[in-house]
Amino acid sequence: MEEVGNQPNVIHGTLHYPGNSGGNANTNSTSVPTAQSDFHIYSVTWSATSIKFYVDGTMYHSYANVASSPFNANFFLIMNVAMGGNFGGNIDPAFTQSTMEVDYVKVYQ
Repeated sequence: MEEVGNQPNVIHGTLHYPGNSGGNANTNSTSVPTAQSDFHIYSVTWSATSIKFYVDGTMYHSYANVASSPFNANFFLIMNVAMGGNFGGNIDPAFTQSTMEVDYVKVYQ
């Protein structure tokens, strides 16, 4: 799940892997009008056949996971507030801080 500072109510479900990174990532987005003001449930189901991205129970991106894809090995979770660059755009010169509030993270196997 990615959120861009200059599009505060749009979230992206994105997969980065060889040949699909930077501006060529495998992604889709959806609008969440209260992304900045309310907690939401962001989830990913990952199996040998698919990777599906959800927000509040609604799927907004799906990837067909095949044997040759890189998503059939152990991975790790990264949580960050990304800013600037080609994706995040210009940062307001008056910017002083940002917050990411996470209530919980669950991983099931």
